[in-house]
Amino acid sequence: MHPSIAQRITVLDGLRARAQQATAEFYQKPGVQPPPLAPLIIVRPSGNNTFSLINRASGVVVAERFGHNNATAHARELEAKEAQFNVKQFGKFLSSWTLRFGITLTVFAFFGSHM
Repeated sequence: MHPSIAQRITVLDGLRARAQQATAEFYQKPGVQPPPLAPLIIVRPSGNNTFSLINRASGVVVAERFGHNNATAHARELEAKEAQFNVKQFGKFLSSWTLRFGITLTVFAFFGSHM
């Protein structure tokens, strides 16, 4: 690689890192709200007033609806359902609660046996 190109790449990498750091510091300031997250479901027209609802993470077509209003309403419903407390979140909550409870019992048993 030509030295001038390599130098330009290193300069651009440094500028990119500084921009990311400045952005992170900006959103840490009080009163500054970060931008909203991208939607989980994308509504894409597929022809004849039919719209496909596509999961953004996997790229899989989740559903198809007739009419733009119906498609966007169903996308909002799917996103609200995704934000609800599901089984995976309940499992994480239960395991962390069990771990905390076990540690507390262990501490009480340890100090109770030394008294």
